[in-house]
Amino acid sequence: MKRAGKIVLLILLVALFVEGIPQVNAQINSGIRAGLNFSDITELQPKSNNGFHVGTYLKISLAGLMTLEPAIQYSVRKFQSHPDYPSSKVSLKYIDVPLILRVGVLPFVNVFVGPQASVLLSRKYGGDGNFDAIGSLPKQELGGVTGIGVKLPLGINVQSSYDFGLSHLEHNGHKVKNKVFKISLGKDF
Repeated sequence: MKRAGKIVLLILLVALFVEGIPQVNAQINSGIRAGLNFSDITELQPKSNNGFHVGTYLKISLAGLMTLEPAIQYSVRKFQSHPDYPSSKVSLKYIDVPLILRVGVLPFVNVFVGPQASVLLSRKYGGDGNFDAIGSLPKQELGGVTGIGVKLPLGINVQSSYDFGLSHLEHNGHKVKNKVFKISLGKDF
């Protein structure tokens, strides 16, 4: 089983484990989230472009102000691999599976952190001809997520997060890591 598959399985097992423990008395809610991605890849120094993400999540209330939140998102990360060539636009499409722990710092504000597994679904290079400069990118990536969220009335929430790759991606002989700044709007059900 691939590394990303193991992480997805671990997230599901944790969710089932927490739900199955009567003494935890966890409250589970679901929700949807969508927003903008501002992508970059270290060392290549690309010009940032906007992508987007959309997905769903579970909120598993734990003791006190802590919440465990497994999620799954479709995420498009766009960047320009060479600032002097407008035709060097790259679009990477991923399935992201974060498992974050939220901690309330105020009644309506929380901070969060956690691991994230990403699976590369497709890649598109806007360069000339059949040249594919990103053909050697790995299909799986391990990373982390950190950020801050704000609860609004009617189950609405907004958050900003920073996704960072922990595993190296090989790109034209360079070892690089993904990094994405996200702004999201969510709705709890």
